[in-house]
Amino acid sequence: MKSVWNDLSGGSYPTLYAQVIAWALLVFIFFVTVSPIRMRPRTITRVNLDRALVFASMAFFFVLGYPRYTTPVVLACVVGSGLSELLQLASPSRHARLGDAMAKSIGAAAGAGVAIAALLTSSLMAT
Repeated sequence: MKSVWNDLSGGSYPTLYAQVIAWALLVFIFFVTVSPIRMRPRTITRVNLDRALVFASMAFFFVLGYPRYTTPVVLACVVGSGLSELLQLASPSRHARLGDAMAKSIGAAAGAGVAIAALLTSSLMAT
């Protein structure tokens, strides 16, 4: 009898690790998005590059973590990353911007694309 986890993920440990990393990144992103601006981590890169990279990483790990559900995962990551900008309306010290939402969505799409390429390459090499 298969478990639900095996049905969702394919049942391998690398997939489980990808799921844990993806969910941890999502929690981190949620915290950074709704927390006051003074609590946001400081970085040395441009802000939109940071946004794109963190959402690319999240989408990358979600696609690798749920390889049987690539299309809904990609859609959720890309649309959700853009909509995450609206969460900033809940914090009085934050503001939502279209450019920020675009950077997040483009990052998520890029990360998902890299993950899909990795999945396709690994499946081609396995055959």
